[in-house]
Amino acid sequence: MNTNNLTKGLYKASLMAAITMASFACSKDKDDNSTPDPEETDKVYVLGLGVTTTTTTTNYVLQTSDLMTGTLSLVSNGILQNGYRDYTKAGSYFYSVGGLGITDVNTLSLDGTGKLATKTGLTFPEGIADYKDSDGTGKTLVAVATAGSPTAGSNATFLTIDAASNSITKTATVPMNSVYPTAQDWWLHTGIVVRGNQAFQTFAPIDYATYATKNTDTAYVAVYSYPDFALQKVIKDPRTAPAGAFGTRSGIFRTESGDIYTVAHSGYGFSKSTKDAGILKIANGQTVFDEAYYFNTAKAQNGGRIVHAIYIGNNKLFAEIASGTQNGQWSDENLKFAIVDLNAKTITAVTNSPTFSGNGGRSFAAMVDDGKVYAAATVNGVCNIYQIEVATATAVKGAVVEASFVGAIERLK
Repeated sequence: MNTNNLTKGLYKASLMAAITMASFACSKDKDDNSTPDPEETDKVYVLGLGVTTTTTTTNYVLQTSDLMTGTLSLVSNGILQNGYRDYTKAGSYFYSVGGLGITDVNTLSLDGTGKLATKTGLTFPEGIADYKDSDGTGKTLVAVATAGSPTAGSNATFLTIDAASNSITKTATVPMNSVYPTAQDWWLHTGIVVRGNQAFQTFAPIDYATYATKNTDTAYVAVYSYPDFALQKVIKDPRTAPAGAFGTRSGIFRTESGDIYTVAHSGYGFSKSTKDAGILKIANGQTVFDEAYYFNTAKAQNGGRIVHAIYIGNNKLFAEIASGTQNGQWSDENLKFAIVDLNAKTITAVTNSPTFSGNGGRSFAAMVDDGKVYAAATVNGVCNIYQIEVATATAVKGAVVEASFVGAIERLK
């Protein structure tokens, strides 16, 4: 896989020169369009940002009190992150998780003065693929690491992390061959949810050497006990392709009622497509696919391939949907914002949504806050935050982000 697809081109050459200064993390006087001081509002947001040159990507964490006005600049702001980074949040903690050879985790939270402080000491294994708040309470995270090839290992590793102590409390390993016959194909983790005393994992068969996907005619969900992660069974459904894709973590979602939905887009990360993009359901209390539920998103009004999504409550997803012809296995272009009603099986196009390209399949930088969703999109070389009113499905363009891409948007206060 070409990892250049994970990030986009450099936003401003002058920005790159500024942020490489040793004084980058220090505070200086700011003009009216710079990042607002966090103490000016009751809300504090944190963003994971990346700046890409022709040779490397440098990652930063930026704190702000305002996502909608002015410019979010890294000049004299932000905290440098070593190596490749992706992000997640649990409660009052924001996690900057290393990847591509970096295994440390920077755990950030607000100190007594309202500024971001970093706690170190948490380390994930190589091949980490996912990490998330297990139940939305902010107390426990689950993380998944999978071997990238037979030479790298033969197990999937499941971690349970206590947020308060910033430590791994349980580690379980499951032979990858017991989940899917690895002599036939290797497999990639594409999403995980926890429901009660069980965990549900979506995955996609793939050739570890070429990333070809010759088996795209079935959806798979591995069911484990929780928190022990003993494999109980693997369920299958031939109505869609495998759910999710490399790096997106948009394969599976759990609602407040306990219903679970798998999202197959039959696009990004697949070398071929044999089934329409669609959504399947595992009803609350069940560990089989619901034969009565099938949502063909490819043929729905305002539909297409749901490449990236987050769950925003009340049986709805906020999604980036692609339509039209896909220009290659690793292309997530022609994206537009949409709201997906899982119960009603409808897709509502977001008014004023830009048309844009994704960040090469990396996890979706979006969050829901007080009935609004905040997401980022780059159009004509300019990256902006967008605020989407869920009730009206209407977008408003917000602050300009002086970075190549936004890897995360979260609220800490």
